[in-house]
Amino acid sequence: MHHRLNNFDFLRLLAALFVLFSHQHALSGLKEPSVLNVHTLGGLGVLMFFSISGFLVAQSWQADPNVLRFASKRMLRIWPGLAVALTLSAFVLGPAVSQLSLVDYFSHPTVADYYVKNLQFALRDMLPLRFEGNALPTAINGSLWTIPLELKCYLALGILGVSGLLRVRWVWLAIMLTLVFFYSVWEPRGDHWIDFMGWSLEKRFLLEFGLFFFAGAAFHALSLHKSARNSLFALAVCWTLAAGALTLGRPLLFLWLVVPVTVLVVGNASTPYLRRLGRFGDVSYGMYIYAFPVQQTLIWLFKESLSWWSVLGLTLAITYALAFASWYLVAKHALKLKPTKKTRVSADTPRDADKLNSAAGS
Repeated sequence: MHHRLNNFDFLRLLAALFVLFSHQHALSGLKEPSVLNVHTLGGLGVLMFFSISGFLVAQSWQADPNVLRFASKRMLRIWPGLAVALTLSAFVLGPAVSQLSLVDYFSHPTVADYYVKNLQFALRDMLPLRFEGNALPTAINGSLWTIPLELKCYLALGILGVSGLLRVRWVWLAIMLTLVFFYSVWEPRGDHWIDFMGWSLEKRFLLEFGLFFFAGAAFHALSLHKSARNSLFALAVCWTLAAGALTLGRPLLFLWLVVPVTVLVVGNASTPYLRRLGRFGDVSYGMYIYAFPVQQTLIWLFKESLSWWSVLGLTLAITYALAFASWYLVAKHALKLKPTKKTRVSADTPRDADKLNSAAGS
C-alpha cells in the first residue's frame, strides 16, 4: 500500500492525541479541557474523526459504489483491530487487575458478555474488576462508544448511495442543513428539540456527530477538494459565518462551520513533514482503541509514585507501541483483504488499470 502524500494521517493522529490528553484528565479526576464549553478537547478530536471519515468514505463509495464491497471495506478497517483490543482487555488485562481468582474471573458472566457483545458492537464496559483509587474505577475502555455511531453513519451513507440519493445532492444537503438549523441555529444545541423528541443521549450524539460526518461528505460531493481556489473560498466563507455564529451565542454551529472545512482543507494539502507522518503506518485508530485501558492501568499503578506528566509520557509511549503493533500485525494485513472493483481490460485500457481503481477510504 503506497502512502498517499496528504496530511490526513497527521490530522487523525492529532485527533487521537486530543482524545488521549482529554481522557488523561478525566481518569485522573481532573476537569477535561473544554472547547467553547460545548465539547471537551477529546470531543473536538471525535468531531475531527467524523469529518475526515465522512469525506473519505464518500470518496470510497464514489470510487466503487457496490454495497457489499463498501460494507466489507468498512468492517475490515474497524473490526479486526477492535477484536484484538477486546481480546487483550478481557483475557489479559482483566485477569491481571481483577481481585478474583483466574477460575472465578473467567467463569464470571460479565466476561463473556463484555467480549461477545462488544464484538457485535453492542457496547459493554464492565468486567469483574476495579481500578481502585481511579476516578472511574470500573471503566474499561470509554473510547469505544463512538464506534457504533460511526458505523451507523456508514450505514446512512450506504443507504443514500444505494437509493441513488447520494447523487441527488440537493436532497440530502437540504436535509442536513435543516437538521443543522433546528439543532444548532434555532437553539444553541437542540436541548428542547431533543427533549421533545424523547431521544436518548446516544441518539443525540448520533445526530451531532452525524452532522459533522455528512459535512465531510458534502465537502466531497461539492468537489471542493479538487480546486485549491474553491476550497480556500469555502474555508473563508465558513470562518466568516462561524464568527457570526459565535457572536450570536451558537458555539456548536461555530464548530460545525469550522471543524470539517478546516480539517479537510488541511488534510487534502500536502505539507512537508506533516505528509510524512504516516509513512510508518496509520496508527491513529490503534491509538484511539488502546489509549483508555492503558491510561486506566498506568494511573492505577503509578498515581502515587509518578507525576501526572510522567504518567502521561509513559501512556503515550506504551499506547503508541500498541498502536504500531496493531497496524503492522493486524490492520495492515486486514486491509489487504479489501475487495476491489474489477476493471475490464480492453485494447484502450492500460494493463495496470487496476492500480487506478483503489478506493481512498478511511
